[in-house]
Amino acid sequence: METNQLKPPASTQRIWRVADLPKDRAPARYLIEDDDGDPTTALLSKRRRQVMELLKQGPVYCASPVRISDIVHLLKRETGVIVDTEYYPGDTETGAGTYGVYFLRSTVNLIQHNEVAA
Repeated sequence: METNQLKPPASTQRIWRVADLPKDRAPARYLIEDDDGDPTTALLSKRRRQVMELLKQGPVYCASPVRISDIVHLLKRETGVIVDTEYYPGDTETGAGTYGVYFLRSTVNLIQHNEVAA
């Protein structure tokens, strides 16, 4: 586990509760592109879609009461999206340990949003 000597970007998002996640949970299709592979598509809904949208917005602290790490793991495994974890030193004065921040490395674009008729 390699640790950076800097602080994470000021734009790093901390998720304290479900209300901090993007609101849309409806099914949506995404185009996922990596530097070294063919583009793929993935249909995501519910929490998977919320976490993908969150990652698209910028870096996200790993530790969260909402347990986004489980969903990040599933997104990586199920869609092939590349999400790196960078580690930062904690505050030695308070005893806080090293912590991680997720960074979306794939290019991910929403290509279709499926609406359900009421």
